[in-house]
Amino acid sequence: MKFRIFIIFGLIILSYTVTAKKKINNLFYAQNTLDGFNNAPKNAIGKARLLKSIGYDGLEGFGDQNYQELQHALEKEGLRMPVNYVPLNFETIGKTENPSFDEIKAIIRASANGSIIYFHIHSKTFIKDKEKGDPVVAAILRELSDYAAGFNVKLCAYPHVSFYCETAAHSFKLAELVGRKNYGSVINLCHMLKVEGSAGIEDKIKEYAPRLFAVNICGADDGDTQHLDWDRLIQPLGQGSFDTYRFVKLLLDNGYTGPIGLQCYNLKGDVVETLTHSLKTWKGYKKRYSEEK
Repeated sequence: MKFRIFIIFGLIILSYTVTAKKKINNLFYAQNTLDGFNNAPKNAIGKARLLKSIGYDGLEGFGDQNYQELQHALEKEGLRMPVNYVPLNFETIGKTENPSFDEIKAIIRASANGSIIYFHIHSKTFIKDKEKGDPVVAAILRELSDYAAGFNVKLCAYPHVSFYCETAAHSFKLAELVGRKNYGSVINLCHMLKVEGSAGIEDKIKEYAPRLFAVNICGADDGDTQHLDWDRLIQPLGQGSFDTYRFVKLLLDNGYTGPIGLQCYNLKGDVVETLTHSLKTWKGYKKRYSEEK
């Protein structure tokens, strides 16, 4: 009797496992790079209302430029600022300049509980000697991470072409060097394609996923991506020959649960049309992923 009950219970669990649908629960936000659109709102409340009307979960903060005004506008519309794009300039040991340590700490204090600051990092002194520069910037990032932990804020380095950290690999390396639970790494799809190419992305995602805090995606063309212009590497989601859905699926299958941002830099045309089309594509990704076995 007990054996029969065990078998029946096992079949029920197996049936649930087979039929249960996978879900995409990642917060989906727009990057704060909408200036290429002629009809994009210029002020904080206009941006918040636009994204609310279309259905986005939030908008990226942009450094120390009126981030509190934007945060309040988003909160008023029931949206979030999941990430903030903040400069970090270091030239000497133990110091940051424009913004200073104190200014960065003020941004951390004002950040929402559980949000992320991703630093675009700059250094004229160390950009060509990262073997010396990495320990210097890692010490700075470690100190900031320890401070941010008290506010439940996460930190990471945003890879950007020609900046001190320009690859996902370097962002991951810095996360390893910093060695704090609230310090992670970032994948920025268009910059990955430009600097590293599209080969080997599956292996990279598997390696970086355990420390990955933020991801930015867009439509793009595949091929010799390191020699493509930006208009082919940054397109509305759903356009271009690069399989962005597969990229997202790889992230999810490797356990990524963090926010995913829509790269909008230098996109043209009608802002409502482009953002609506991209969100529709994202919803299509969610449906497709949930229906896959």
